[in-house]
Amino acid sequence: MKILLLRDFNPFIENGASANRFRGLIEGLRSIGHIVDVAVVGGTVCAKEKKESAQGIIYLSKSNRYSYWKARLNKYILNRFHKRVARIRFNRINLSEYDYIWLSNSSTVFNVFFSSKKVTSCKTFIELNEFNDIHKMEGHANNFLQRIYGTEAEQSFIDIVEKIDYFACMTQTLLAHYRTMAKPKAEFMHLPMTVDLKRFQNVDATDICSKPYIAYTGTFNNAKDGVDILIKSFAKIASKYPQHHLYLAGFWHYDVSSQEKLIKQFELTNRITYLGVLNKEQIPPFICNADLLVLSRPDSHQAQGGFPTKLGEYLATGNPVCVTKVGEIPDYLEDNVSAFMATPGDIDSFADAMDRALSNPEKARKVGLAGREVAKKEFNSEIQAKRLADFLKQNLEK
Repeated sequence: MKILLLRDFNPFIENGASANRFRGLIEGLRSIGHIVDVAVVGGTVCAKEKKESAQGIIYLSKSNRYSYWKARLNKYILNRFHKRVARIRFNRINLSEYDYIWLSNSSTVFNVFFSSKKVTSCKTFIELNEFNDIHKMEGHANNFLQRIYGTEAEQSFIDIVEKIDYFACMTQTLLAHYRTMAKPKAEFMHLPMTVDLKRFQNVDATDICSKPYIAYTGTFNNAKDGVDILIKSFAKIASKYPQHHLYLAGFWHYDVSSQEKLIKQFELTNRITYLGVLNKEQIPPFICNADLLVLSRPDSHQAQGGFPTKLGEYLATGNPVCVTKVGEIPDYLEDNVSAFMATPGDIDSFADAMDRALSNPEKARKVGLAGREVAKKEFNSEIQAKRLADFLKQNLEK
């Protein structure tokens, strides 16, 4: 098969959970003989990107995100201009060469693709890993422009969902949700969270942080990942484990100011450190060298539908993981067997889960190894890419 993926940014350059998922699926499909080209509609994220980019990447936009202010300018002010350029360049692509057009969930992608007159005969496919309305959740849209952008993205999806032929959904909850929105003849498959296990094998033991430590990766968002709950939970056990440091690696969020107040209140400024964003080469050694990996995700609309990619990466390391029993996570993991699990939103419960892991290293080691077996069986990107390929091949003749 030959597939054209339309995505905002190049997943081989961009960092983050979404990029990792796309990259793993692309590489998995390519490894079994399928051709996957990527048309990038949102521009570049670094000045050297086009020179360093992998083969099969087509850039449709002049937009760039070389700095914070350029990113905001191009996203919110110059967006219409860049979309027009992308549409012109997209129309130059010979779509008849492709068996499927793989759309990412983006208003820019939808605008570029569905504005072309050449798309009527294309088989379309989309992978969905979130509800389309999470921007309405408290803590997700923090200013007027973000709310406008989120509403536009939601409406854009509603406008085109009945035009899409094939769907892959990360959770059963999302599958049931989107089935009600799609056209009657649309085909669906459940495609769980995926992780490239090879990224977490034979990792360099060079320390990014001072050992021993507990690690979190993601966005410093209380509503999404419960970073405030994590800080409060760590405060309850910090005196019992004075040698352990808590490192937070990820993307800045408005909640950081309130989190820093908590850290100061608990007198943990020398025990909790924000590392900022790590690149994709730094993530494996950071989490592979940690004593404990943590995700205190609260119960929310987003958590009920999605499944955290970072959890798959945590499990792939073979290190013990503390995580909350939220959404479909308990469908894969068992407390004290493959993870140390806690009640979402419960500070004492998460503190207890961390304590159980740190107080018994031998038990924690066994739980971590069992968690890695879950990742190998359920979230292996090579296995899931093969399932995706089989699904698409079965529908080629329809």
